[in-house]
Amino acid sequence: MESSERIKLIRLGNELFNDKNIEGALKIFVKTGYRDGITRIADYYFYDKKMPLVALRYYRMVKREDKVREIFERMVFALGKLLGKNTAPKVELPPLKVSPKLKILAEEILQREKTGE
Repeated sequence: MESSERIKLIRLGNELFNDKNIEGALKIFVKTGYRDGITRIADYYFYDKKMPLVALRYYRMVKREDKVREIFERMVFALGKLLGKNTAPKVELPPLKVSPKLKILAEEILQREKTGE
């Protein structure tokens, strides 16, 4: 496709987008490979229409990995909420190692506090 033809099509796609003819604009943006236009359509579905799965398709098309990751993170969070589980990662710490001298000293302090010394 010639550069001048591509520019004309992109302008037409922008007009269609501004007139809310999203499907018409999308066809032109895909045909011309206009990444910014496809990204705007993905943003429209994600933010305006609240349709993240539709937006995901278009973000993947233009390789917007940051947005793809954001959608996946939101989906995992929502699934965790639906299942009633905390989605924060659990960390298990190894058992605490305390020196014998420190342990004896701590026990003596606790004993003194009990007896009121």
